[in-house]
Amino acid sequence: MNVTSPQWRDNPRLNHWLTTQEEAFPTWQQTTPGTWDFTPASLDRLEDAIRSRYATYEEADAAHEDPFMTVAVWYLGETVRRAHPDAVWSCSPTPGEGAWARVSPLLTYATETLDDQVREEIEEREAAYDEVLPQRNPTDDIKALHISDRRLSEALDDYTAFQEYLASVAG
Repeated sequence: MNVTSPQWRDNPRLNHWLTTQEEAFPTWQQTTPGTWDFTPASLDRLEDAIRSRYATYEEADAAHEDPFMTVAVWYLGETVRRAHPDAVWSCSPTPGEGAWARVSPLLTYATETLDDQVREEIEEREAAYDEVLPQRNPTDDIKALHISDRRLSEALDDYTAFQEYLASVAG
């Protein structure tokens, strides 16, 4: 079972998390200055809100289950998903253990939308560790704001690059 499997894309754990964030969003929106319209431009405001609330990576990491942080993670993911409709949420049906466990929701790609030939090519490349499918962990993207030069908008770039890749193999 992997992150693109149906079990990861539709399970009580993920569905509960998504519902909780969506329900908390109106309050988050009222208490977080700015326009929150799920546009790429709003990701700069999201970065500013996160940096003003958490001064360090350690603070952001410690807050990974706080309502402000979980809604921010959901907002980032939803912004990507709305800009790229084939981006989908994915989450392990059961929490993992250890430092590398997949415990927070991810964004991946709806592989069932791909034709068989493209899907086979991607599987072959990924078997050789040539990662093709976009996969983002919005929690890690947000925490990394304090330790890298990456921008939240780069999550959108991964899906745009994948769309360009799809166009090149289809042509």
